[in-house]
Amino acid sequence: MDRRDFLKATSTVIAGGTLAPGLLTGHSMPKPGTGAGRLIFPINRNWRYNKAFVDGAHAREFDDSRFERVVVPHTNVRLPWHGFDEKTYEFVSLYRRRFKVPPAARGKRVFVDFEGVMTASTVWINGTRLGEYKGGYTPFSFDLTPHIDFEGENVLAVDVDSSERPDIPPFGYEIDYLTFGGLYREVSLRVVPSSFIENIFVRPKDVLSPSPSVDIECFIQHLEDSHGPLTLEAELLDGERIIAKASQPIAASKAADEPIAHTLHVEKLTGVKLWSFDERNLYSCRVRLRRGTQVADEDSRRFGLREAQFTDHAFELNGKVIKLRGLDRH
Repeated sequence: MDRRDFLKATSTVIAGGTLAPGLLTGHSMPKPGTGAGRLIFPINRNWRYNKAFVDGAHAREFDDSRFERVVVPHTNVRLPWHGFDEKTYEFVSLYRRRFKVPPAARGKRVFVDFEGVMTASTVWINGTRLGEYKGGYTPFSFDLTPHIDFEGENVLAVDVDSSERPDIPPFGYEIDYLTFGGLYREVSLRVVPSSFIENIFVRPKDVLSPSPSVDIECFIQHLEDSHGPLTLEAELLDGERIIAKASQPIAASKAADEPIAHTLHVEKLTGVKLWSFDERNLYSCRVRLRRGTQVADEDSRRFGLREAQFTDHAFELNGKVIKLRGLDRH
């Protein structure tokens, strides 16, 4: 990325981080950028933090004015580079965030998405416990919709247990590994329709042949009965240029706890370049879920065309032997 692109990207991120708190506290509201049904609101600012658990702090009416005001990503303890006791950061702390949902969220589903919290997280909304997530390295989400006040203020509370627990990897007295603690990655609210794209997986095939292809696995979640058929569309893009398309109808479905997988096939791609260590060529896959002509939801993934495999004599990338040099057995 050159300097101009870097400045453009970082200014966009900073602007988004600045607008989000206002959007979710009843002040000025930026308009969605895509026109699709999905709305993403970063909530990284205006968190309240306390280093110790406090009785009653999950309730909406709890007075957290004495808590420290912090910005996410956040660590529960700042440590020196050398010479610290690892028990220093092993305790249960508490984060709280007040917000109001915008009018555009009414009639839709509201999720909170955590990119990473170290090490175990118990999430509450307006005094209701949603559940615990174990593990600090993977993202997780909770559905807030049944407990959201769409008219007034809401309070999200997170108990963060940063102790080394034998029921959570990489602990269990197996290896020596420092994890630290806190709400250390970004957080956002995601507003989607009741039928939405839960995940996308792009699987390139036959990339070394003259006509590579791509399977696009789309996982569609129906949290309520879907009335009438939907259409699933996928576009492969090189920058802004569309290089291939695929679509298929989706029949009406009953509400279900698990998403339904649908696979779109794109055959005989031409003019595409492989991803390698020297040439990191990437493409985008944009998936839309339509109800008639209206876009109900939209999401995208970046991907590269490559073939990686271990053979009986070496590791090969795109048919070429690559020598792997390892440094750390962690």
